Amino acid sequence: MLRTSICVWTVWLGLLGFEGGTAFKDNAASELEPLHASVAGSVSYYEPKPLLAAHAVYAAKKQLIQERPAAPAAAVKAEANQKTVYLTFDDGPSKNTGLVLDILKREGISATFFVLGEHVLKQPLLAKRIIEEGHSIGNHTFNHKYEQLYGSFSAFAGQVMKTDDAIYQATGVRTPLLRAPGGTFTNFDQGYFDGLAAAGYVVHDWNVDSGDSKKKDVPAAEILTAIKGSRLASKLNVLLHDSAGHAESVKALPAIINYYKSKGYAFAPITDKVEPIQFKVASKLKWNRKPVTAGEVAKLITYAEQLDRNGGSAQAEPEEQKLTLHRGEDRLVLEAGEYRLIGGTIEVSLRKLTEWIGGSLELDAEQGQLVVTYEGNPVLTLKSKEIKVSDLGADLIVSVRATLQTFGIGIAKYVYNDNQREIWVTD
Repeated sequence: MLRTSICVWTVWLGLLGFEGGTAFKDNAASELEPLHASVAGSVSYYEPKPLLAAHAVYAAKKQLIQERPAAPAAAVKAEANQKTVYLTFDDGPSKNTGLVLDILKREGISATFFVLGEHVLKQPLLAKRIIEEGHSIGNHTFNHKYEQLYGSFSAFAGQVMKTDDAIYQATGVRTPLLRAPGGTFTNFDQGYFDGLAAAGYVVHDWNVDSGDSKKKDVPAAEILTAIKGSRLASKLNVLLHDSAGHAESVKALPAIINYYKSKGYAFAPITDKVEPIQFKVASKLKWNRKPVTAGEVAKLITYAEQLDRNGGSAQAEPEEQKLTLHRGEDRLVLEAGEYRLIGGTIEVSLRKLTEWIGGSLELDAEQGQLVVTYEGNPVLTLKSKEIKVSDLGADLIVSVRATLQTFGIGIAKYVYNDNQREIWVTD
């Protein structure tokens, strides 16, 4: 694995991230998108779902809950008297997520974001911001396509694992929180619930539907009316959306927050300690599928167990892929271990990248600086009292995109997925 750079390089790299994390694209090469570009995706329309009278806890989870240490009596009493609302946002991240985060920050409250894996790959910095600003993040599967997700548990679990990895790549966080697209009613059978629970995932539905996805472009006024018309309870899980096409939800958010504040509610993010609100299992499903098998569940459990053995990462197989950079007919091929992906940023050796494009590095040990030269001109000077002559041969790790921009070179297109990792730079 590439060696960690000294402090000065870490500070410099922090200012030069791989903008927008667009290297995460999981499809054919395409033109790069700016960070705040609108994320394309279908809008989902939900119908009200029947709730159980109390929180539903599926059988496979009951024992886990019983084994939790008992809380002090005073804490239990205080919690019972505290009305709490959990604002939840589905289908992001998108440009609307940034606006939602701005509002939450201004109001001083926390929320929960159930994200789609394909959108996390496009907007990793927004996913990372969710965590950095004290919110919870949850798994909402990879692509939200019902026919795939509810055609078999194997397909559903595959999307959960893929999204789990996308979240981890972008944020460094593993989350047990999960929300089923469209909710669990008529989509989940007991096998889905039990299989996910066995692998450590906790499924959350909702008991307040804002109605912001019941049709296209629901006005903010209608969203607020739906909120105010919902039954109040000691614990509220409010369904909202922050994906593309939900600007009205963002517009309604301040009024929604003020409404719940006026009713004496505290705001909190969902954690693994929060009892899930779930819809009852329907007597008849929308889908004609085979029962969940022990083998399908075992695969998901094995995945979860690997996270612990690998220090929280199940990324061993993708890391074996080579990374190839193209510039005209020239290529730079980096083996696994000669590059890394951190928080949406592809990082490589400064020396290898500079020499490949025809630049050079010169170390002035007396002045404590490293000068990077390209086409006869110094384009970058790095200074540190800690620089030594031996550091010239060290692999100082830098962002591909930010460093190429320093040389006046752009990225034309790219492919970055489990099977192919290539970047084409401009001549």
